[in-house]
Amino acid sequence: MSEENKYRLSVGYRNSSDVEGLREALTNTDIKMVSYDQDAQRVFDNAIRLDADVVLITPDCTGYRTAILQDLLFQRTKPIPVIGWVESRSDDGRQMMTHGAAGYITLPLDDIQISNFINTVHEVVERERKRRAQGDTAPSLIDKDVAAVTRPQMWQSKVIAVYVPKGGGSHRTTTAVNLSTVLSHVTMGNQPTMLLDFDQTKGDCHTMLGYIISNEIKIAMSRNLRVIERGLYDLVVNVGVRYGLQGTSMISLPFIRNYLVDAPAIDESQLDFLPGLMRPTDNGSQEFRNRPMVLEVARSIIQQVRRAYSFTVIDLGQDFAAPLHEAAIREADDVLVIVPPIMTAILDTRYALQSLERYFGDLNKFRLLTTGFDPSFGITEREIVDMLGLPLIATIPFEPVVATQAINTHTPYVLTDSGPLGISLRALGAMYLPQLQDTIRARTTKVSGFSLRRLFVKNV
Repeated sequence: MSEENKYRLSVGYRNSSDVEGLREALTNTDIKMVSYDQDAQRVFDNAIRLDADVVLITPDCTGYRTAILQDLLFQRTKPIPVIGWVESRSDDGRQMMTHGAAGYITLPLDDIQISNFINTVHEVVERERKRRAQGDTAPSLIDKDVAAVTRPQMWQSKVIAVYVPKGGGSHRTTTAVNLSTVLSHVTMGNQPTMLLDFDQTKGDCHTMLGYIISNEIKIAMSRNLRVIERGLYDLVVNVGVRYGLQGTSMISLPFIRNYLVDAPAIDESQLDFLPGLMRPTDNGSQEFRNRPMVLEVARSIIQQVRRAYSFTVIDLGQDFAAPLHEAAIREADDVLVIVPPIMTAILDTRYALQSLERYFGDLNKFRLLTTGFDPSFGITEREIVDMLGLPLIATIPFEPVVATQAINTHTPYVLTDSGPLGISLRALGAMYLPQLQDTIRARTTKVSGFSLRRLFVKNV
């Protein structure tokens, strides 16, 4: 089915399991999910920016207000109908309809609700298209102030792989380090988090966190860096010596902790860190030539770690068939595909996704994250989404000075930047840990003349 014949859907959700189930259910249908978010304002902005045909939203989204329904329906350029997504035992669906929702479906999702949703999308979108073609105006609605029922925001532990098909300037490692910091730091998520550097060409997470290999004492002293004695390379070599007899049975959490940096990796955080390959030549060692062993070791590491940490963030390189990279993708719950607004990177990603789908079977766990974005670069987020066919979960703006200074001072910018870059990464963390929304708003109020809406609304 051509892209022109698909219905473009933006989703506002509460629980990640709900949106994952919905996305799986919509596979091979004529409804294309172009974005999803837990913050109602960003759902609104995404729908407009990505030219959605319809919005599905729960009133339990952070910042939800009934005015959003009418604001979407009365968009001048293209009114967007809204469908409610509510608990079956609540009266939220009827309340949403009094404020302009075109219908609603209930949780938990089942085959009946999915069928109802697909039929409702067809009906309301076609009705809206016909109304616009005839030049009719939308019906007036009575605005009633009905408070949404407050429910606790829920979240699930996750393994999150950060991946980019084209290296260089993509901000992949920067994103992995800052996301890990958001989830683990005491002033933000404060959750036990593991950062695994699985870039099989050469890892760089340690440099960003202020570590350097042990034979670079002069640089360590001049730059106030901490020295690394061991990491993933040493772990694999140790396992390789006994792999023929013991396989991966020795890989336990206490064993893995022998190769971590001094915990925590960042002061006042619950972030643990396994350094990756610190020299480009490490990948050429005899142990790393045993591809099946490296793949099994890497998967065992992730399986052990995910049992002990709320979040595991994995930084991985370009070649998805390399054993460390393949292990990360296979074990991950989410794969964040990092794409800058550069046509070469977009096309390389498009072709890589075709190979990834053949290699791994589907792309259901892959999500789009645009980085270094500026609308003046000549390509819009909608164009990126349409070329790649992945749902957009976040847009990280272009702030090269802030990002470069953070790397050179070995301090993740989410700890220091109250501008668009820091806020956007904290918002990404809030997709996995909804209570982070409060810290985002608290920091935002300290910045004069800045708003979250301005961050996510682009002139495209």
